Amino acid sequence: MSFEQVFVEQAEYLADDSFTQWHAEHPDEKIIIKKLTQGGAKLISGPRGCGKTTLMLKGFHTMVHNPDAAFPVYVNYKRSLSIEPIYKTGTDGTYWFNQWVILKLYLGIYATLDRLNSNLEMSISREDATKAASLLEMSNASKVNLQTLSVPVLEADIHRVIERLNRNRCVLLLDDAAHAFSVDQQRDFFDFFRQIKSQAISPKAAVYPGVTNYSSSFHVGHDAEQIDVWIKPDREAYLRFMHAFIQTRFPEAIANTLTNSEAIDLLSYASFGIPRTLLNMLQELSIEKNGELEKINLSRTDVLRAIKQHFTNTKKLFTSLSAKLPVYKSFISTGEVILSNAIGLVKAYNKEKGTDKQSVSIAISSEDLSHEMSKVFALFQYAGLCIPKDELVSRGEKGRFQIYTLHYAGLIDSNALIGAKSLSIQDYVTAFSKRNAHEFTRTRSINLIGKAKPDHAFALSLPPCSVCQTPRLFEDAKFCAKCGTPLTIPSTYLSLMNADIDELPLTKIRLQKIKEQSSIRKIKDILYDHEHSELLSIDRIGKYWAARIVGLAEEFVE
Repeated sequence: MSFEQVFVEQAEYLADDSFTQWHAEHPDEKIIIKKLTQGGAKLISGPRGCGKTTLMLKGFHTMVHNPDAAFPVYVNYKRSLSIEPIYKTGTDGTYWFNQWVILKLYLGIYATLDRLNSNLEMSISREDATKAASLLEMSNASKVNLQTLSVPVLEADIHRVIERLNRNRCVLLLDDAAHAFSVDQQRDFFDFFRQIKSQAISPKAAVYPGVTNYSSSFHVGHDAEQIDVWIKPDREAYLRFMHAFIQTRFPEAIANTLTNSEAIDLLSYASFGIPRTLLNMLQELSIEKNGELEKINLSRTDVLRAIKQHFTNTKKLFTSLSAKLPVYKSFISTGEVILSNAIGLVKAYNKEKGTDKQSVSIAISSEDLSHEMSKVFALFQYAGLCIPKDELVSRGEKGRFQIYTLHYAGLIDSNALIGAKSLSIQDYVTAFSKRNAHEFTRTRSINLIGKAKPDHAFALSLPPCSVCQTPRLFEDAKFCAKCGTPLTIPSTYLSLMNADIDELPLTKIRLQKIKEQSSIRKIKDILYDHEHSELLSIDRIGKYWAARIVGLAEEFVE
């Protein structure tokens, strides 16, 4: 098996046969798949890489060739942010975004019909839908020439499809639906979601904790049931799932040596419930020969190095939110302080405690947890830096507390366990597997923020007037208070395209080499690099790493 095949991270890039073979069953898979394949609107929630796409594709494959199941349509909306500039250049952003959402659904319907070797004429041809969707993704709405598509027209076509194929209903699997950090787009998407759902059409959408904004008329729980698919590392079935993931992905001889190793248990805990992260760390530890995977290096030094690098990358994912959500820039910088202080408090708590008394969580009184502080922890969830306990924990007269479990890799990186500087891999694994769930570090918000005043720590970063640079007085201000110029908000998509490549989760050495040996400076330089020619001219960057770097750049702007 080639090195490149083993480490393909995202389920949508796997060939059908590989996707079927590399099957590790989620502990709640039967329940989740049942909800994804039957009637009703659902939202599956979890941070990036936790398996939302895998579950949606499993739901698709369960239905597509079963004549008694619903007619499935899978659509990935990861390019939705490329539509965002249209919102900034005119008043018809909502119209064109809705057209794009419907066009992508038509393309999804055609793709399913192909799998079933079936043809059906619909209100728009595949060719016209492909061309129009591509033009919109390039912000060329003025060149789109098609008759307006509406939800009733789409519904009528879907009804004809399910009638022709004798299916009982249609299930729409809408992946990366709320990935774009555009509030306008998320609002418009969930308005569409409400309109399209019916007795015969069941939409299911993948959403993210902390960053998904619903429209004012959309209510989670009432309009759609939310399903949390994040596999928590304190579950009994956790290590079994991660071992099964490795067994299915790697050649048998290598997989057997891996799953019997305590280092794999530690890497599994350090991945914090994200299978993609475990794969990333194993890739860092892999040794290849002639393009083939030879073995995985599991020495203590290298395993801890991979974990530290992974935590650095995870924090970078969090800090990159400053570019995607510029209004929350101060929340992100304060969040870095909060994370550091939280880990420090847990470290101090653990210092005199036994192995079975180690804390991995902080507890904040519900009365002390402000809206702003909750927002920071919600952003942590998006990046996968913490896991909140579903319910508040009561401590009698001391009140009720919200518990947040901190990223295990962060605790390892800061030597926050047991109080010793040089722990063995076995010590780490014991601390995570034998810990008492009732051990947590109680603290107050003021201890986490540090010396900064709350008003400054959580100030919204509103863009100034583009003409005189006067700060806008409030978030909804339409005109500059000084010169009267209409106030605008810059395009997030264009800002991301012009961001420095330092924002990518690559090592400093690799970033330095790219800048020294090529003209690549900004994210767009990577995306416009025809056939990766500039990247391939850099030392120690071959086809695999060139594709990986381009993938990271695409993920940054999607």
